[in-house]
Amino acid sequence: MSELLKVTGLNIGLVNAEQPIVENVSFALREGAALALVGESGSGKTLTCKAILQLLGTKTFHVSGSVLYRGTELLSMKEQEIRALCGHRISMIVQNPMSAFDPTVKIGAQIVETIRAHKNMTKKDAYAAGCAALEKMNLPRCSQLMNSYPHTLSGGMLQRIVIALALILEPEIIIADEATTALDVKNQKDVLEEIEKMKKRGIGVLLVTHDFGVAAKLADDVIVMKDGKMIERGTVHQIFAAPKEPYTKALLKASLLEKEDRRD
Repeated sequence: MSELLKVTGLNIGLVNAEQPIVENVSFALREGAALALVGESGSGKTLTCKAILQLLGTKTFHVSGSVLYRGTELLSMKEQEIRALCGHRISMIVQNPMSAFDPTVKIGAQIVETIRAHKNMTKKDAYAAGCAALEKMNLPRCSQLMNSYPHTLSGGMLQRIVIALALILEPEIIIADEATTALDVKNQKDVLEEIEKMKKRGIGVLLVTHDFGVAAKLADDVIVMKDGKMIERGTVHQIFAAPKEPYTKALLKASLLEKEDRRD
């Protein structure tokens, strides 16, 4: 499997602040593989992903290091170049699907606009492509959904729409940022199954989660983050079978207790 993304010595800090918030993060993501960034809220997982896509404001944050997509440096790209790449080659599934949509615009118009921004399609063809993508995500009644405003749909439906939209753009990398956190058990299962299918298509998945259970189901490799630093890394088997760091052991224990509480 070829290397899709290579992050080397990534540092993120506030402008004019000496101490970085995220320090010396390095990893590689391969085709058809999933790499999980695991840690508590505030550990630097989401900041790392936003820095990769240049989603951090340059007036607030300073980013250094290297992020290579198939050998091309992303951190030195101009805004127009990175916008063309993001969504098309690299897509992101956000934690709160409601924040992914404009609440004042119907779902269909937003789907058509996004597709046409990256693909040379008429509105009619983009609409048809959007409907086909929704049906693949087990979302029937296309015309009704496309004519709906985001606030009228459940979190689970919106999350599946986000995934459908990401897949229709045929990305090579998908960043899934706590994609199952706000969902009920059934919708979590559906989303996890879709991410597994992505891997089988050869898509590289960068999985951001605080849940070791999610990492266990999907990840090939795991990086544990704490206070903006990588404190442990290895294959998913290595991390689960023989964690070395006390923090990793504590997270694993917490995940097991949470799973038991759900059963109760």
